[in-house]
Amino acid sequence: MASEEVLRKTLKNADGKPFAKYKGIQNTFALEGFELTFVEVQNDRSGHTHVRVRVPLKTAGFPEDAYGTPSRNVAFRDLVVRRLWESARTRARSPIPKTDGGEISVPRPGQEILDRGCVALTQYSLEARFSVDLPSTGGKVNAAAAEELIFDRIAGVVSDSMLFSAYKSSKMYNHVFTAENADCIRDNLEARGFVAFVAEGSVLPRREDDMAPMIGAVPFSCDQAASVEFEVPNGDPIRGWGIPKGFTALVGPSRHGKSVLADAVFAGVYNHIPGDGREYVVAVPDAVYVMAEEGRPIRSADMSAFILPAPGADPSRFESESASSPASEFAAVSEAMEAGSRLIVLDEGYSNPSVIRKGYMAEDSAYVSLSEAGSAMGRSGTSMLMVTGDEPAVRRADSVFLVRDFKVRPLSVERIESDLVVAVPEPRCPVARNVSFEKGRKDLSVSAPSVRAVEIGSERIDVPTAALFDVAQTRAVADAILIAREEMDGSRTLAEVCSRAVESLRASDSEEDDVSCAYHAYPRSIDVAAVLNRHPQMLMIRKA
Repeated sequence: MASEEVLRKTLKNADGKPFAKYKGIQNTFALEGFELTFVEVQNDRSGHTHVRVRVPLKTAGFPEDAYGTPSRNVAFRDLVVRRLWESARTRARSPIPKTDGGEISVPRPGQEILDRGCVALTQYSLEARFSVDLPSTGGKVNAAAAEELIFDRIAGVVSDSMLFSAYKSSKMYNHVFTAENADCIRDNLEARGFVAFVAEGSVLPRREDDMAPMIGAVPFSCDQAASVEFEVPNGDPIRGWGIPKGFTALVGPSRHGKSVLADAVFAGVYNHIPGDGREYVVAVPDAVYVMAEEGRPIRSADMSAFILPAPGADPSRFESESASSPASEFAAVSEAMEAGSRLIVLDEGYSNPSVIRKGYMAEDSAYVSLSEAGSAMGRSGTSMLMVTGDEPAVRRADSVFLVRDFKVRPLSVERIESDLVVAVPEPRCPVARNVSFEKGRKDLSVSAPSVRAVEIGSERIDVPTAALFDVAQTRAVADAILIAREEMDGSRTLAEVCSRAVESLRASDSEEDDVSCAYHAYPRSIDVAAVLNRHPQMLMIRKA
């Protein structure tokens, strides 16, 4: 480890020389109150320099009860990332005129409290990793601007985000307590016979950018007959609507909150920051949203529960290069059940009518609707929450709730019983020998062009229903798939491949010389599987 004096001297010696001379600072330096490591220094003005900051826990001064449990640890690191981003945004650019570069970059967090790779806690230190663009003038090293970047702005970011003295204690504890309470509710859903919970007073409608609740929105409430209460570790018990296991139908007039409620339930696979409005909207962590995706490929999906046998076709090994609208939804449901999902969320406004209705049109006679199969799916372990106005669907549901003005109350309807049996599909094994990871001159290219799209080689895979709310999650999905490419040889199930890929990504991110962890928020393995299921070159086989 080198001293601050060595860093200043190295910059001074490089001043006015070609940009490549910045390579001399690729080292760890002991600065006032923290260590700064230049993990990877950019070659020219077009690149990025990756840095690691390490503050001793004793210097950081955070009380141990802010991060001492797994739930609080994730929430605490998420909070530090938010403060990093806020400080970096205000200190982003160099104030020195005629200077190129000098930016400090931290991925912007969304409303979800996520397990992020940007910040790590070790036994002895609090660490943060982010990128900077080293400053230059005319393509030459600008030592004065570099010193200002390091000793003023980076030091300021550290002071703003990595020292307890910069925080209001009440806000810090509110962040970690909110996440811990939500996790406690989620952990107890199964034992209480629920798959989701929506707290009284939740504000569900979103602003257009999804970064805050809609101003003036009607808070959620539920009838006393549907209300349940959860004890939580911090504060008073929380009351709200417990969504039961099995097939639940949501009915009611248009624009009264049914679809918004379904969206919020799906988003409840993750915790949300205080002030989001959905802090205590909680779902089982493996919930899946299903909608029509006409044109997506399907690989050996077991559709036998939903598509009746036909001459020359085996619905238990359904294949399609470009699936019809109903087939795409049946495939998504089958894939979710195969992955062990305990809740499927479905809104008829985004579905093909054949998926919910049965027997209304002659061409639909080949299908068993999801509403017919819903109760049987629940008995097999996969519940369903369906927004619908279809009377046969409502009468087949195990539970029916009316939504009016964002208030939920139970409805009693004459039920149609069914003895249908829906089995959990057998696991499939991915084979990636036909998948090309090449793009241009790159042999291995993966990227995240948008929050719900992954690019593998030259192939863009859209996953509109994945629980990806932050581009850092999508980047992690892409990098996990790159890690998993050698394991997709048909020897492991899809679930095993995806789970191992996410864990391998975490392990790789913990290495000292890793630079990609700054851009990662760790996804669910079920969302990695969603990408692989939709890759047109992927093969899926069954061993049996």
